[in-house]
Amino acid sequence: MTITEKFPITLKERLQLGPEEQVFEGTLEEFGALAEACEYPVEYEEGKIIAMSIASDVHERIVANLSGVLFLVLRGHKEFIRYGSNRHIYLPEFQCACAPDASVVKGEPEAFEYASGKTANLNPWLLVEVLSESTRDKDLGRKLPRYKKIKPLQYILFIEQDVPLVTVHHRMEDPGRWASIDYNRLEQSFDLAGQTVSLADIYNNIQFVSAG
Repeated sequence: MTITEKFPITLKERLQLGPEEQVFEGTLEEFGALAEACEYPVEYEEGKIIAMSIASDVHERIVANLSGVLFLVLRGHKEFIRYGSNRHIYLPEFQCACAPDASVVKGEPEAFEYASGKTANLNPWLLVEVLSESTRDKDLGRKLPRYKKIKPLQYILFIEQDVPLVTVHHRMEDPGRWASIDYNRLEQSFDLAGQTVSLADIYNNIQFVSAG
């Protein structure tokens, strides 16, 4: 059975299954073939191929803002290489290929070939996830503790969609320990590679609905 027979390929076929995550049994090689052929983002986790939930308009606008922010912050630092969500991160310990909304590698990328001609990075310096109701439990409950085990990783950013809130996790001098700080006002900013990242830039042109 070919991947076109076994899995949905087009975005239309994917949407017919509903907006929530869909999980299929599959091999790592099948995941590689599907990731190249399908019109929607997929992840892999220990024998399961995950068709990710459909991103909202706000999610995509925040990701676009973030891409611009990272370009401006890191453009003078040639040692940093930026990636979007189409570049997977592979975690060998968990047989898991994740697709963060953004990632940055410092230095030469180390690649893992998970299928013929298909590679994912092993050594991210920064990972970013934009949270939603459908992904929050997975991102915070499964991905976060797994991400923290990636030895080269120094920063993990979680960005909320519905309220201005960015949680910055950073590795401490003791490599086994992490600290986290919440930033919840648009006038706030945090440091990344010695440069200032403003919440106002991350949430540029995003309108929040008042709880009152």
